[in-house]
Amino acid sequence: MIGKIKLATTPQILAMAIAWLAACMGIDFTFNRHLWTTKVEVPPTTSLALRINHLCCTGCLDDVKKALQTLPWLKDAAMSVREGSLKTQEEAEVAGPAADYGGWLDIDVKDPGQIDFVAIDRALRDEGMVASQMQFGGFRHFRFEAQVRHMCCGMCKDACERMPELAKTRQAGRLKWLDSVVADRATGKVTIHARYLEPTERIDATELLAAMDEIGLPPFSLRIVVSSEEQSPGAPIR
Repeated sequence: MIGKIKLATTPQILAMAIAWLAACMGIDFTFNRHLWTTKVEVPPTTSLALRINHLCCTGCLDDVKKALQTLPWLKDAAMSVREGSLKTQEEAEVAGPAADYGGWLDIDVKDPGQIDFVAIDRALRDEGMVASQMQFGGFRHFRFEAQVRHMCCGMCKDACERMPELAKTRQAGRLKWLDSVVADRATGKVTIHARYLEPTERIDATELLAAMDEIGLPPFSLRIVVSSEEQSPGAPIR
């Protein structure tokens, strides 16, 4: 025989509701911190770091600087080799084999909105150099805006927006920072939203360039956008 059913009291219902609300808000804050931020602190300069695969002497450094200074927004930027000092060309002439011929170049960029990673890659390659990594950081939240020439149909658009799901882009732990992608066929613009990041975290833009190559839609421009007002993924871009 079924006994008398005892319903929860009003205080118990309120307590359970508050507990569930707190749990849901805690989960949302943990996984969507960028939606809780109201303002982005833009540092006075953006630390851009390039891993140059061949940087063995001052001659290599001169060619790298020559290449980068063809870009107007890097013409007067401060650049320094992270390892300290490089061998001169004369010293490199008689030096023996090295374990690593590459090195890091740190660059201070005053306006992050001017950074174009495709332009950096193209400028270096035109001078016979290449960067295997292009890292930046210091922002709590930002987005990339890429321009592609080819987006002829709905499947092209779908390939862009499903980039976070495609197995190849996730190999070796790449793109862990990626939150969502929105593609606009009319303009060829692909907006890549980043998750909330700690100020010390670094993003490697070459991972994103490689992922876009893998879906067959390489960008001809890839820029950073940091705004004072946070926008949620999928929101209209102002």
